[in-house]
Amino acid sequence: MLLIGIISLNILWGYPWVGMFAACVATLGVSLLVNQLMQPRLHVDFSLPRCVEAGQIFNLRIHLKNQRHLPALQLTAGLDASRRKDLFRRFRKRSANQQSDAARAYEVLSDAVSIGMISPRETASTDVALRFRHRGVHLLPDVCVKSTFPFCLFEFSKRIPSQTTIPITPRLVGQTDEAASSGKLSDMSGWIRKIAAAEAYDYSGSREYETGMSVRRWDFASWARLGKPIVQEFQTPGVRMAFILVDTAVAPDPLSHASPSKTSPPRDSKSGGATVDREETIERVLSLAATCLTELWQRNVGVQLMITSESQDPLDDSHLSRKSASDLETMLIRLAMAHRTSTQQADEALAAYIESMPQSPSMLITSRDDFPANVSNAACKFMRVQ
Repeated sequence: MLLIGIISLNILWGYPWVGMFAACVATLGVSLLVNQLMQPRLHVDFSLPRCVEAGQIFNLRIHLKNQRHLPALQLTAGLDASRRKDLFRRFRKRSANQQSDAARAYEVLSDAVSIGMISPRETASTDVALRFRHRGVHLLPDVCVKSTFPFCLFEFSKRIPSQTTIPITPRLVGQTDEAASSGKLSDMSGWIRKIAAAEAYDYSGSREYETGMSVRRWDFASWARLGKPIVQEFQTPGVRMAFILVDTAVAPDPLSHASPSKTSPPRDSKSGGATVDREETIERVLSLAATCLTELWQRNVGVQLMITSESQDPLDDSHLSRKSASDLETMLIRLAMAHRTSTQQADEALAAYIESMPQSPSMLITSRDDFPANVSNAACKFMRVQ
C-alpha cells in the first residue's frame, strides 16, 4: 500500500518516487531504531487481597515502576489473557479434560490499559479484574507490556513473569447446592446455633455476701448450711470454642482392586475418571468446612481447625497455637492449601487429635463411612458429604 501510494503521487504531481521511497524507508528505519532504544524496563508489583473465594471476581492493582533514566512512552499494560498457551501444543498429545482445565484456570475480565508516559524512576498503577475458578494457591498471570513509540509504527511487546501467588479458598455452600438440598446445610446451621446459644458464663465459686456486691445468683444451700448469705460468682469465658476436623481422605473404590476383565474399560480411563471424582468429593468437603468456619466466625464463636493433610503433632502446644489461629482468613487459606491424602494417614491424624481433644463441641467433616473404632466412637458430630 505504501508503494502504491508513492507511485500514485508520482503520477499525479510528478514527484520523484525514488526520493519519496527513500524518505519513507528512512522514516521507518529511524522509528525502528528509536523503538528499540526506548524499550521500557519495568519492575512489576501487585496490590491484591489476602485470599479470594473461588469463582468470585476481585480487583488487583498492578504497579509498574520505570527503572530506566529515559521515560517509557505510549505503553499498553495488562494481564496475559492467553493462559500461557504453548505454541507447540498442537504437536503434543493431551486429553480433552486437561485442555479444558487449563482453559478454565483463570479469567481476565479487564482489557489492557493505555499509559501515556512513565517518568524515570516513577510508578504508574492500573486496576485489573480477575477471577480464578478453582481452589488452591495460584500464580498470578504474567504482565504483558507493549510500547508503540514512536508514531505507533512498531510494537515492542514484553511479558514480565509473575512470581506472586494468591490463595483461592473453597466456594461457600449456597442454598441451591447439593449440600443444602440434602439437608446438610440446615443440620450444620442447627449445630452452630446450639453452640452460639450456649451459656456464656462459667461458675467460678461461692463467697459470703458483702454490701454493695453485685449479686448474680444466691447460693441458698450454702446459706442454709452456714447461716449467712452466700452468693455464687460467675465469670465470662475468654471465648466460646468449637473444633472442626476436616478429613481429606476418600474411601477407596471397591472396583479398583478387582481383577481386570476383557470387557472392562481401559485402566487409564477408569483411573482418570476415579481421580476426578475423588477430587470433586474433596472439594465438596472443603466447601462445607469453609461454610462452617464462616458461620461460626459470624456468630463470634472461636474455632480451631485441624486438617488431616497437614503434618502436625497435636501434643505440641506451640504448633497448635500457630495452626489454630483465630483469624478466619488464615483458616480459609489453610483450606485452600489442603490436598487429598491416604486413608491411613488421615486415620492416624484423627486418632492422634481425638486422644487429646478437649471437652468442647467438635465436628468431623468427611466423605467416608468407615473409621477405626477410636475415631467412630469419638464424642464429635459427624457430617458426611457424598
